[in-house]
This record gives sequence, C-alpha cells and structure tokens, in this order.
Amino acid sequence: MDVFLALALLLPFTGKSRKQLSAIAFFIALMVSVIEGQFIGVFFFSLSLMVFWLSDWSDAKYPLFFLAMFDLIGLLNSSNLVELFLYFELAIYASYFLILEKRDLKSVFRYFVVNSVGSALMLFSIAVSYYQTGSITLLTPQATIFFALGLLIKLGIAPFQDWLVEIYRSASLSSIIFFSAILTEISPLALLLVIKEPSPILQIFAMFSMFIANMMALTEVSMKRILALFDASNLAYVLLAIAAASPASRTAALYMMFSHVIAMTFAFTALIISGSKTIHDLRAPKGIEIPFYASFFALAGLPPFHLFPSKILLFSSVFSISEPLSYVLLLNLVLSALVALRVFSSIKGSRNVRINKKFKTFFFVMLAISLLLGFFPLKFFEAIKSQMGLFIMP
Repeated sequence: MDVFLALALLLPFTGKSRKQLSAIAFFIALMVSVIEGQFIGVFFFSLSLMVFWLSDWSDAKYPLFFLAMFDLIGLLNSSNLVELFLYFELAIYASYFLILEKRDLKSVFRYFVVNSVGSALMLFSIAVSYYQTGSITLLTPQATIFFALGLLIKLGIAPFQDWLVEIYRSASLSSIIFFSAILTEISPLALLLVIKEPSPILQIFAMFSMFIANMMALTEVSMKRILALFDASNLAYVLLAIAAASPASRTAALYMMFSHVIAMTFAFTALIISGSKTIHDLRAPKGIEIPFYASFFALAGLPPFHLFPSKILLFSSVFSISEPLSYVLLLNLVLSALVALRVFSSIKGSRNVRINKKFKTFFFVMLAISLLLGFFPLKFFEAIKSQMGLFIMP
C-alpha cells in the first residue's frame, strides 16, 4: 500500500490540472485507508473530500491541502519523536499558504510566530529527553510538559486561541473547516502518542483552559469568536481525557475528538451561510431553521446530538479516576450549556439568504450525521476504540 500512497502524494504536484489530480489523490488515500482498516484516515479523508467539494481555492493550493492531510497518516505511523515532529511541521507549513487566499499577511505572520514558539518548545523537549535517556522514542515526565505546551500553543487552546480567531475572521468556510475541524485535531493525536502516564499539571491546565474559554464566550459578541472559544473549550475536554491517561479516558479523548470535528464543521457551516457577524444580528436562513438551531445544540453537547454521548463518556472516564476532578468538569459542562443558551436566545427570527445548493446539501448531511451518531453512538464508539492500537509508538 505504500506504493499507492507515494503515488497519491506525487500526483497532485504533476501536470496542470492540480485540482482534479488532488481529488484523485484524495480518493486513492481514502481507498488505502479503507483497505487497511484505518478508521482515522477514512474519517479525515472523507471530511477532506467534503471540504474539497465546498472549496473555491486556486488550483495551486489543492496539492498543499492534500500534503497537509497526507502528513496526518505519516504522524500516526511515526516510529520516533523526530518523525512525529517533522510530519506535524510539514502539515503546519502547508497550511500557511491556505490562509493567503485573503492576503491577510497579519494573520499569517501571527500564525507563523505562534507556531514557531510551539515548535521551539517541542524541539527543546525532544533534545532534553535525548540528553537524559539517549532515546528519541520516549519523553521524560518533565519534557512531556514542554512538548504538550508546544502542541497546545499550536492547537489554539485557551488562552492561546487569538491567532486562530484572526484566521477565522477573514477566511472562507473551507479554510475555517480545515483549521477548526482538521488541522487543530492533529495535535490531540500527537498528544495521544506521547502522553502515557497521568499528568496532574496538564489536567489542571485543561480545567483552567475550558473555564477561561467558557467565561470569555459568555461575554463575547462576535459569533466567530464565540465559535472559536467553543472550539478551545471542547479541545480542553480532549486534553483533560488525554492527561488522565487511563485506557477509558484515552478512548474517550479520541471519541470526543471525532465528535468535536463534526460539531465544529456543522456549527461553522451554519454561521457562514447565515451571514451573521455578531450575536446581536444572529438570524436563521429561511427554509433551514431546524438544522441551524440544531448546529448550536450539537456544539453545546446537548441531546439528542452526537456530542452528548461523547461528553457522557468523558465524564464517566474522569469520574472513575478522580471524583473532585469530575465535579469541576461538570461545572464547565454547565457553563458550555449556558453559552449555548445565550446563543439560542439571541436568534431573532429568520432572514432570506441566497444559499448555494451544495452548501445547503452539506448542511443537511451534517444534521443527519449528528442525529445518527447521537441516537446510535455504539458503532461509532467501537470503530474508534479499534484504532487505539495505533497510539503505541514502536
């Protein structure tokens, strides 16, 4: 299968029809993931094809989009920390050029600076571990904190989320979905590979992060910033589960991560097609009011949508480890629900909006997926649980 993946990687960079060749490359990578039973690859390549369908990038950017996604598979197959770091950095560098569609050099520069700081911390942790142990496959407990901090800065977790908000401010829907629902999820995958033991420091940081994000969202006016803070809060839940480092919590983290991807894609699609800028002018597009409301229900983790069972699983896994920690988590889950209620109460009827048919179709597909996984989460959970063997670095 490596031959087919190598072909898929080279294909988008040959010839003049970059968009069409990139589409073929995505299909090859998807088929290889299906044949190898790699659910993570199937999930992300399928989502990438949806983003591909919605996108309006210039042809030159599609090979870079594929390169960023190809690096995800490389990261999961990393045999040591150096390989993991290099695959991660390749995905980040490819993403720089996707922001340039609006020529917002300020956002690109900010993104570059923040990621450079994160990269320096990651490299420092690898160097410290190698000096102390002579190994590039394991991190010492102290180095793990620096490595995780570097990843978290790149992740856009609160209070480091402002660079991500700047990108959301001017980017198109396809770029927002790429960053909020694809690129930022590579960081939790990397953390699952390196964090093997419980980390009280990271658990405390996760609690602090989700609390800060929820409190900021309760007073925020810009809808893109509110969704970015929802993004940061949900990612902090994933970090908490990873930092708990029990078999149940690690599975819950991966389940939560996939659920979060779907929720962010659903909510940002709703916001962009509605044309709303702030919470004060939030209105549902006529004809699609039900999925519009549903998108924010789903993001808040309320039943019957798919994020609800993932938060139940997260809470139960944390409760089995630390009862006091679970009460703090419960408080933050309540705060998330309050943010969602604030958004719901601000919706002022509906408005006529011209919506491209493909966006409307995508919107209803996301609603169907959210409800299906909300009512029947067990198959989804079992598919994710079967992937946990990938997170053991050789």
